[in-house]
Amino acid sequence: MKNVLVTGGAGFIGSNFVKYLLKNRPDLNVVNLDALTYAGNLNNLKDVEDLENYTFIKGDIADEALIEQILKDYDIDTIVNFAAESHVDRSLQDPETFGRTNILGTLLLMNAAMKYWQ
Repeated sequence: MKNVLVTGGAGFIGSNFVKYLLKNRPDLNVVNLDALTYAGNLNNLKDVEDLENYTFIKGDIADEALIEQILKDYDIDTIVNFAAESHVDRSLQDPETFGRTNILGTLLLMNAAMKYWQ
């Protein structure tokens, strides 16, 4: 069985993608990692939260140790990244958060995947 990590899976696009996968690909295990900031909402996933092939983990993609642990514990073979700070007006008020998630988080996610899959 394939094991998919979806980051940002509680946001609007991510949650719809998670629900699509679970509905159309019951052969997949889906692990959803989301920090549940202003864009994340677990109510978006109420109808799938009890499925056996779905796991939610609250966490940050910029947490390298957490990402490495998830890849190992769930034997992840596919990653789809929707984790992002997306509101431009918020980026002007707090640019460090945007850099941490959108740049550093994506880089750490890629590095962890390369390390785990080698």
